[in-house]
Amino acid sequence: MSGMLHASSTRFGEIIVDSDRATTVLLAVLFIVLSLVLMLDIRQTVWGTPNHIAINGTLNRVGAALSLVYCLVLVFRWSNRLIRVGSTLLAIDLVIRFAFTYLQLTSAVRPTLVFIRSATLQISLIIFLVAIANWFRTVVRWSPPSPSQGDGE
Repeated sequence: MSGMLHASSTRFGEIIVDSDRATTVLLAVLFIVLSLVLMLDIRQTVWGTPNHIAINGTLNRVGAALSLVYCLVLVFRWSNRLIRVGSTLLAIDLVIRFAFTYLQLTSAVRPTLVFIRSATLQISLIIFLVAIANWFRTVVRWSPPSPSQGDGE
């Protein structure tokens, strides 16, 4: 029985993933999307002028408010420390974006808040990427060679 795959295991060639396909694919897509968002923010920080971080549009503000609530729920409900720290940093990023949206900030404070916002977003994205990579590390393993392959003897 130990050589059989679990009902939730998926085989991809010589690799076995001890998770269902939907979760595996969704986390792989999330990893790619978060990587792209991180690269875009780093590019904007290094080469651009990220002074326009205010949240424009009613739907964007509602979405950001819901994201903030969701981040705060994750901070207090999730047991994984990495996810909690990443959610806290993402919540800080959203609070700063709301400050740019609704408060009249002086020109002396703006560059500091832009830097803090960028740093918290990038660190939170890195933390989420590490958490996803750790998850993949726990569920992905090489499959043992089948008896038909033999040792070549």
